[in-house]
Amino acid sequence: MVKMPEMPLLVIEIISPSQSIDSLLAKFDAYFELGVKSCWLVMPSLDIVDVYSQPDQHKSFDMDDTEIIDEVMDIHLPIQKLFEW
Repeated sequence: MVKMPEMPLLVIEIISPSQSIDSLLAKFDAYFELGVKSCWLVMPSLDIVDVYSQPDQHKSFDMDDTEIIDEVMDIHLPIQKLFEW
């Protein structure tokens, strides 16, 4: 197993059909406790991204939004770029 010298500042989780949102949110709690600053939950089947700045605080972005905005990480990403496949 490879050990990371330090935690990343941003974690992006893509939910699969076999995962529950609750299990990913439990991971987010652990990530924040370890020093991660922002967590993204990507839901490809819905074309939605939830950006968590704290375990209990998030903003949702969908295809009606022009971009995903992560204020903590100062990221502005056109949402279409994320769902282009």
